[in-house]
Amino acid sequence: MAETNIATWPSYYRYWGKAKRSEDQPGDAYHLLPYHCLDVAACGYWLVKNDMFGAGKVFQQLGFSINEGAMFFAWLLGVHDIGKFARGFQQLNVFPDLVPPLPDKFYSCRHDSLGFWLWNARLRGECKEQHWSPFPTSLKSAEYFTLDHLVTLSTGHHGKPPDVMAEGSSAFHSDDIQAAKEWISALAELLGMAHLPEPCGDKAWRKYALTKASWPLAGLIVLADWLGSDHELFPYKAKTIPLKEYWSLTLGQAELAVVRLPTAARCASFDGIRHLFPFITQPTPLQQLAAVLPLSSNGAELFILEDVTGAGKTEAALILTNRLLAQGKSHGLYIGLPTMATANAMFDRLQASYRTLFTSDCAPSLMLAHGARALNQNFRHSLWSDSSEATAVEYASGEATAGASCHRWFADSRKKALLAEVGVGTLDQALMAVLPFRHQSLRMLGLRGKVLLLDEVHAYDAYMNKLLERLLEFHASQGGSAIILSATLSQQQRSGLVGAFARGGGVEPPELNPEPNYPWVTHYVEGNVHEETVSSRKEVCREVQVEWRHQEQECLAKIRAAVDAGRCIAWIRNTVDDAICAYQALAEELDADQLLLFHSRFAFIDRLGIEAKVMAWCGKESDSGSRLGKVVISTQVIEQSMDLDLDEMITDLAPIDLLVQRAGRLQRHVRDNQGNRLLMQDAKDGRPAPVLTILAPTWQEQPDRDWLQSQMPGTGYVYPDHGRLWLGQQLLQRLGAIRMPDEARTLVEEVYGLHVAIPAGLQARSDNQQGKQYSERASAGQLLLTLDQGYQDSAGRWQEEIEFSTRLGDPTTQLFLARRVNGEIQPYAEGPFSWEMSRLQVRETLWHKVKGNIPHLQGDELRLVQEKYHLPSGQVVLLPDGDCGFYSTRMGFQPKGEF
Repeated sequence: MAETNIATWPSYYRYWGKAKRSEDQPGDAYHLLPYHCLDVAACGYWLVKNDMFGAGKVFQQLGFSINEGAMFFAWLLGVHDIGKFARGFQQLNVFPDLVPPLPDKFYSCRHDSLGFWLWNARLRGECKEQHWSPFPTSLKSAEYFTLDHLVTLSTGHHGKPPDVMAEGSSAFHSDDIQAAKEWISALAELLGMAHLPEPCGDKAWRKYALTKASWPLAGLIVLADWLGSDHELFPYKAKTIPLKEYWSLTLGQAELAVVRLPTAARCASFDGIRHLFPFITQPTPLQQLAAVLPLSSNGAELFILEDVTGAGKTEAALILTNRLLAQGKSHGLYIGLPTMATANAMFDRLQASYRTLFTSDCAPSLMLAHGARALNQNFRHSLWSDSSEATAVEYASGEATAGASCHRWFADSRKKALLAEVGVGTLDQALMAVLPFRHQSLRMLGLRGKVLLLDEVHAYDAYMNKLLERLLEFHASQGGSAIILSATLSQQQRSGLVGAFARGGGVEPPELNPEPNYPWVTHYVEGNVHEETVSSRKEVCREVQVEWRHQEQECLAKIRAAVDAGRCIAWIRNTVDDAICAYQALAEELDADQLLLFHSRFAFIDRLGIEAKVMAWCGKESDSGSRLGKVVISTQVIEQSMDLDLDEMITDLAPIDLLVQRAGRLQRHVRDNQGNRLLMQDAKDGRPAPVLTILAPTWQEQPDRDWLQSQMPGTGYVYPDHGRLWLGQQLLQRLGAIRMPDEARTLVEEVYGLHVAIPAGLQARSDNQQGKQYSERASAGQLLLTLDQGYQDSAGRWQEEIEFSTRLGDPTTQLFLARRVNGEIQPYAEGPFSWEMSRLQVRETLWHKVKGNIPHLQGDELRLVQEKYHLPSGQVVLLPDGDCGFYSTRMGFQPKGEF
């Protein structure tokens, strides 16, 4: 029977841990603090016992048995909220039966940091000086260093380490400190098996084993706290019962909570390429190599696959993934791509094959992980929960159903997204695991032991490359293998990636072949590197002639000639401004069903429509009727994410690797002279030989400083290393064509090689750009988490006022397009996710320049609309009825006076 007089119970019963947020919430008004701590402890206990998300393995690597690890984790979680014993926290909600508020005590900092302060400034000292132990047996002096680190993890349960500089004396009364001490002693008595592992007093063990384990432990602590804070599973209880009785009750509830988590899928054996990809009748040389390349019996492995577009790199990577999973070296997969568009395309592509990575009696989750995943209809339709689990796995003839499925538990928070067996998203989602974002520990936990597959790595700048290297270092340290795909990497990039992975495994980076061939496979494992060339299938061996134009009018004339000949043609411009100008020059001559403008300043709903039309006009499945005389004026948005097949192409001068990418969209599939696809083996393309036309400045053997800026200022702004652009133009003028794969290595190394000479007139610009790249890498290094420091804020990286980003670039502003209808603000788009569909981004500098001429909400009206519709920060721009001067469905955002 519960005791009504709480004063007769131990002092720690007079503190609340959770309080009702609204009267509608059922149950008692508050949940006693010791009960909440035991709820979380019980969830952690079952996470370890059931080895959920590798929890059991983490404790085994620390020297615990599963039972010992489960009990110790329960104790550690039992002290996670000791900061709530502070009177300053308790007076946030005052209840008559609990400790009263005190006028000289206030809530000086978050309760997680108060908990660290309490341990570090008060309890730890009492332990040593008064020989009081938080465990059944006394601790040795060296063991307190281990306990310090572990308490840091536990108190930092809200997704970031506690503030080690926080001052808590103004929040705690001496009675609070005594109550916390009594609670810790009672917890030790309740969980009598809890103790530190045998080697915990060893300095080397703390430096290596504990530091390495601190990262996944931090994620598991967050996860346990989330589970134990579910008031439906753990209803609030204000009445007192003995701890032993409550522990028995909450253990049962926690087991239910953990059992309800998605069960990890079992990995399938590798049964050959055809089983994984039934549509592959003749594997490419790269795919064949992936199926037989020797794997190591242990140790994390790194593969770098460099080959031309169309060589089947993705399928080769999934073959390697299947083999790594089958060998037990990995248990899942995350694919990171440069953009949300490429991630969406990969998600759609993977639906048909990802299930074959797992046994047919499992329901593996395929997760789409990026900020706009809710807008992906295929992903929304893939979601299922326990109530629909029976329909999530339907099999015929022993084969898994095609299509994606994803347990809703993974999708209800972006922080949990990477915990799914298979994830597809932007690289940014993975990079956030090595930056001090809140809840980065959950992302790292999700990547732990998975194959990290990174595509189109050549697309990243110096800042992102630094972040990527740190990600590989962390991933290797946690036992994860990685596969990197690229059309072309410089020797410097390749060395940096291999070196980072080696450091993560605690090994000195190996020397790589200084003269790699192409296509090229690099395989690293445990200090050893194997490199070899691989042949290309003849279908992807191609030559694209290069011709030059130096005036925009010449490019417009070429477009008109292509239209007259019934060809589909694209002009890729380097800036939105230049793309709009080119579109306007053609708009009066061509009909709307012949001409499209595609750039980044369209509202999302219009951008989706334009993308669909571009694919219908000149995508892989287009035919002679849809392609006839079509013109696409675009920016870099079609450079990577779309499987286009253009008859002709014009491009502004760009870095050589991007020109290769753009040329890959030119006559990508075999067609007859009218543009119909030819599917017969050994069919010949009936169109004139492919030619890439490049708009570039007039050639100068000895360029002056303004060689590019005077003729193509937009290009000069977007690609500031003018010396590298000049080298690319010089090289292509000498070669006369882009020949893949024969000259792929030449195209990269003769432009980006470390010892390539820059013309004197452009040297200063190139030096400035190189200095900027060094600065960007240094800036990234200052922000990045450090592997050997473990999960703690010793370097002050977790400060709230510091802004972190996975990418550098001009700051942008979000614009939400809207109309005022009968006095109400309504989004521009209709249907589901209407506000998100009405969003676009522009540079902050552009917005500040033109906002005075554009009607937009301000002050209280803006704030009220943002609160009503849960809009993130940004501007709500008002469109007039009918066509308007600064936004249209054909031209996007092009404010008056800007062009």
